[in-house]
Amino acid sequence: MSESILTLDDVTVRRGSSIVLKNLHLDVEQGQLVLLNGENGAGKSTIIEVAAGLLPLETGEVQHHNELVLDASGRSKRPQSAFGLALQSDGCVGSQRVEEHLLNALDLAGGRIDVAPWLERYNLLHRRHDLIAYLSGGQRRKVAMLAGILPGFVGKQPKLLLLDEPASGLDESSRMKLVEDLHALRSRGHALLLASHHSDFKACATHVFSGNELISNEVEDSDSLPHHDIETDVGSKNVVVRTSIALNQRTLATVATNGIAGFLTLGILLALVDPNAADSNLIQASGLFLSAAFAAGLVGDSMVSMLHEHRALDWWKAHRQGIPHSYAHGFVLGTGLTALAQLGFDVELSWQLVLIGGLVTTVTMAIVRGMDLATSRLARPKAAYTRILTPILILPFALIVQWITDSNLL
Repeated sequence: MSESILTLDDVTVRRGSSIVLKNLHLDVEQGQLVLLNGENGAGKSTIIEVAAGLLPLETGEVQHHNELVLDASGRSKRPQSAFGLALQSDGCVGSQRVEEHLLNALDLAGGRIDVAPWLERYNLLHRRHDLIAYLSGGQRRKVAMLAGILPGFVGKQPKLLLLDEPASGLDESSRMKLVEDLHALRSRGHALLLASHHSDFKACATHVFSGNELISNEVEDSDSLPHHDIETDVGSKNVVVRTSIALNQRTLATVATNGIAGFLTLGILLALVDPNAADSNLIQASGLFLSAAFAAGLVGDSMVSMLHEHRALDWWKAHRQGIPHSYAHGFVLGTGLTALAQLGFDVELSWQLVLIGGLVTTVTMAIVRGMDLATSRLARPKAAYTRILTPILILPFALIVQWITDSNLL
């Protein structure tokens, strides 16, 4: 008997006041390709997102390889086995290069293969080092699709591949190549759940899921292509850190958002506060020197806003291996602002205070980032304005200032 790779057990999903899925039961076993081929609004994308653990459940649970991923009580666990995912909204960050996104998908799957033959196969090799933002809609969709299927060619263990409208915007030739690749993935023992309105995929689907019923489908035979037998190299273990640094350096997002707030605060303090008054009160002095770093952290993590583009945040969250952040750049910014504040008030530089300034920015940024991520699952995340809670951070900031004074760091 084949292993069950994906299990949706008695799943009910509510969106707003409407129940989108009710008491859904679905098992996808090793070597099966289940096609969701309903009309628009039938819940195809919802099933894919539920299988990826992205939507809260009213009832039921989601399992990968018979291990719990998500249930109705809110328990959420990282999948023990990596999986491939292509969301309907691509899940790509425009500031990443094509090759970078594909390597990220492979690293999250635990290994690497040469992506050049695949880029050439789908006529993307000449765009290999281009930013995704510069691609056409069809080319961007090819990148998202490749990020979803390439993990299936890493290693020999059966994986779950979730593909939501992978052929949207693709020409007929590319769709036929994708059908061939799906045949190869199924023959390698993977379990595929594919949502699409294209009839082309019935040629490679073992089952069609319609009306909460799994219907067997006759599969046409197809020979695997030579490049499907490929060697797997060890993947990078620092994919989140690497992506965080690359995006920040390329876009200067932390400088453009957190940095502006910090430098504006520093400029106002230097313009309005008498340096002699700061010298007369240690609490006031340490508070002044750290204020710019604190203000920079209050802006939050600019990476969260960047990842909202084309639902890249959901793509990273689904894999549950970390989400790119701006902590390293926030720490450097905080230390720089604290050092400039001391120099601006013409006092002796305290390296201990400089390091504390970096930590103040990083920790404050992390707290505000947590508030933003807490509402990211909502249908209208910006309607829940959690930033109104940020004034409560003034109290811990005041306690830090008091501790610095009591510890004679100035």
